[in-house]
Amino acid sequence: MPRRPRTRRLLATLATLALALGIAAPATAAAAAEATPSPSASASPATLAAAPAANGILRSGDSLSVVATLSAGSTGTTSTPVALSLGRGALTDDAALQRWLSGDATGVSVQQVATGTVDATSSGSQTTTTLSVPATDASLAGLAAGVYPVQVTAAGLSATSVIVVPADTGAQTPIALVVPITAAPMTRGLLTANELAELTAVDGALSAQLDAVDGTGATLAVDPAIPAAIRVLGSAAPPTAVAWLQRLLGLPNDRFALQFGDSDVASQLRAGLSGPLAPTSLQTYMSAADFTQPAPAVSAASTPDPSPASTPGQPTYPSTAALLDIGTSTPNVYWPATGSAGSDTVAALGALGSADDPAHVLVPSTSVAGGARQAAAAVGGVSTPVYDAEVSRALADAAGQNDATFRGASLAAAQGYLALARATTGAQPVLAVLDRGTDRSRVSLRATLGLIATAPGFAGSRLAAVASSPASEITLTDPVVDDARVGDVGALLDDEQVIDRFATILDQPELLTGRERAEVLQVTSISWTGDAARQAVSDHRDATRTTLDSVGILSSDFRLVSSSAPLRPWVRNDLPWPVTVVLSVRPDDARLRVQPRTTVDAQASANTRVEVPVEARIANGEVSVDLQLFSPTGEPIGQPQAVDVEVRAEWESIGLIVIIVLVVAFLSLGVVRTVARRRRAAAAPPDDAEPPLDGVGNKDPDADGRGAADPEDDEHIDLEQETRP
Repeated sequence: MPRRPRTRRLLATLATLALALGIAAPATAAAAAEATPSPSASASPATLAAAPAANGILRSGDSLSVVATLSAGSTGTTSTPVALSLGRGALTDDAALQRWLSGDATGVSVQQVATGTVDATSSGSQTTTTLSVPATDASLAGLAAGVYPVQVTAAGLSATSVIVVPADTGAQTPIALVVPITAAPMTRGLLTANELAELTAVDGALSAQLDAVDGTGATLAVDPAIPAAIRVLGSAAPPTAVAWLQRLLGLPNDRFALQFGDSDVASQLRAGLSGPLAPTSLQTYMSAADFTQPAPAVSAASTPDPSPASTPGQPTYPSTAALLDIGTSTPNVYWPATGSAGSDTVAALGALGSADDPAHVLVPSTSVAGGARQAAAAVGGVSTPVYDAEVSRALADAAGQNDATFRGASLAAAQGYLALARATTGAQPVLAVLDRGTDRSRVSLRATLGLIATAPGFAGSRLAAVASSPASEITLTDPVVDDARVGDVGALLDDEQVIDRFATILDQPELLTGRERAEVLQVTSISWTGDAARQAVSDHRDATRTTLDSVGILSSDFRLVSSSAPLRPWVRNDLPWPVTVVLSVRPDDARLRVQPRTTVDAQASANTRVEVPVEARIANGEVSVDLQLFSPTGEPIGQPQAVDVEVRAEWESIGLIVIIVLVVAFLSLGVVRTVARRRRAAAAPPDDAEPPLDGVGNKDPDADGRGAADPEDDEHIDLEQETRP
């Protein structure tokens, strides 16, 4: 009884502790949860853009209209006042214009000329309003020809732009524009049929490019990999792609061919090459079934090289030159990446030209020492047309903008740079380029090219006319060298040499070497930049290692159960073509004698069994056998393999054979002796025998085995008869 209260108190204490712990645990978890703040959504700021009407052109007597677009960020905006300001002092050079457009108002004064209101904007939406200044406003009176700053402010934000008051007097300045016809960068050698069908559809990117240049005087810089991708499909080419190619070939525009895949020519030269790389063969991309009849993708308008005649029913493949044909074009024109070409690059490319077809190397004005922007120029006697870098950059910005206000702002900037270029060069031609880019809409491209065609004070020209104009000798600054890209090109070239040696296992090595060259050119495209370029090269090198490992040996340890038996490894071939290899077998011990070399014809995408004769000498044990594949020219293929062969020379079998031979010999000897003895006995007759007269002897009266009758025997028989009852 005295123990019960103690027990109860102990149990109560334990229960209280358990309850306290149970309550404390959720509280602690809740406290920990409160201590860890929940992630909040990242806030995006609002933006403001301003675009003058008419691409920034303001002639005398015109009213000024500026479109202002306020894009709300992660939070909406309320109804906001907006103001338009205009500067009366013109911007005099590219540097001043660039500073103003980048938001630096140093040395620039503007005054407010119009106000308005931007409606409330919800999160992620935008609101547009137009601010106008009548032509009679005093702020527009007396503006001389020049480029004037424009500013729009709203909700603490500012957007800068320019207007151009053109100088309509004086001779028009020739202007030429170069437009690339390229696809997005890739790591494969050529576009696939599905990709071509998408790109050449009505709303495709390649169709948009042709729509933009159709009817303009732009010079086309065509990537020959695009026509080649269509032609290698033969009769299987998508109809839209065939129509696109025919349209390209039918355009009257001047043109020149870029490097295949728009490869970076400057990096190739710095990697030690004497000239740009070119495709070696595209046979691997062609199927015989697609060339047994005339291919619609090869147009007579392109005047391709004639293909070799073939027997009826056999495929007729176009030559590499025919596949790469882009129509009538200017040869030996090179367009390195902006800022990548120095005097050494120009000299190396100039050496590739001839008296009839001299080389032309396009360089930006930012690469010219002293900032000269004269288009017709030369470096060391090599034609070096100089394109206006600022105009070209603004055009590229405009072509890449799908928003109308942002695009209008870029077009106004391009108009301002053009006006300053005309004021600087006078009657000398101006060259601009629409640099490489992807995902450009049809509207943006048309608007961008339309600006060049309608720029006041300019007359359309062609690159060929600029290049043939009297050239001024210029000096180039040190180029921007991408050492990582140069190193990548060197590594890719080393890999290509390994592939060339590996490809000797094919009856047609160009099936593999041609593919490798096409992919190397695509991977080194100018459009690959930064981390994406590094990743593209890394992926290709991984694919190259996979190719080199696509042919190898599959084998395991082997037990030789007889004195001679074949060693039966497999040759693995993951390539889509059959290969011919030589299997080299080399044991490390004289107990095993093998056939050292065996030629193997391995089937495509299959494992092929090989039988190598093996003979064991009189010894037991394990022998290590080294296996290695070689090409017919002696190049090692795949990784060497080593297998262990357990040799059993079979002494028991040999001993049994010896015993059997001895037994047979003894038995044979006994039979021979027996036969000989009987023959001798038969050959010697007995002494008392008389030779028969007629071959039959007289019968002996005792021949039945009974002798002569005995008289005592007769008497005995008679006595028995008498006593018998």
